[in-house]
Amino acid sequence: MEGVEYRYSTDWIHEFESEPHWRLYWRQQKLMRDLVSRDDRVLEIGVGTGFAANYLRSKGVFVSTLDIDAGKQPDIVANVALYDFPTAYAAILAFEVFEHMPYDDFCSVLPRLATAAQRYVFLGVPRNRKALVGLRVKLPKLKAKSLEWKVNKGRIDEPYHVWEVDHGGITVDSLEQEFARHRFQIHRRDEAFDRLFYALKCPPMDQKDT
Repeated sequence: MEGVEYRYSTDWIHEFESEPHWRLYWRQQKLMRDLVSRDDRVLEIGVGTGFAANYLRSKGVFVSTLDIDAGKQPDIVANVALYDFPTAYAAILAFEVFEHMPYDDFCSVLPRLATAAQRYVFLGVPRNRKALVGLRVKLPKLKAKSLEWKVNKGRIDEPYHVWEVDHGGITVDSLEQEFARHRFQIHRRDEAFDRLFYALKCPPMDQKDT
C-alpha cells in the first residue's frame, strides 16, 4: 500500500542458517502433518530459502509460491496485502511473513485467505518474549521435562519485524479473536522458539466472506 513500509531481506537466504532455524522448518512441517496430502494444490506465501516448498514437493504436493521480493524467484511476485487470490487452493501456508507488514494489513488479508483456502491456513507469528532461565528435569520412570520462565522483552529487537504478539497491545487473545471473527477454527496450535504456530480450519463454503 502507498506510504507503507514492508520490511524484508533477500540476503539471508544465501547464508548458512542456524540450528534453531532448521528446527523451525521441522515445526512447520509437523503443523501440517496429515493435513496436506499428495496431489494437493497449495500456495506458500513467503518463499524464504525454498525449504518448505521443496519439502512438500518431495511428498507429491503441488506448490505455488508468492512473494513481494522478486529476488527470491517466486511463481507469483505480489504484495499479499493487495493480492486478490484469483485461484483457490487446498491450503495456504505463510510462515515468517505477516510480522513484516502492519498488523492492520495482516488483519485485512485474513478474510481473503479464508476465501482462497479450501481446507486450512497454516501460519506462524513471533511472540515478544525471552527466556530468563531454563531447566531440564529427569525423574525416575518419567520422561524428561523442560521448563522455562519467560518474560516480555518490552521492545522488538528484530529490525524486519513490524509487530509481534505480546507487544503494542497485540495479545494471544486478540489474535485468536481475529481468527474467530473470520470464522476460522483453531485446529492445531503449537509454540516453540518464541513463535506461535497455527493450523486454522477454514469456514465452510456457505460461511465464507464474499
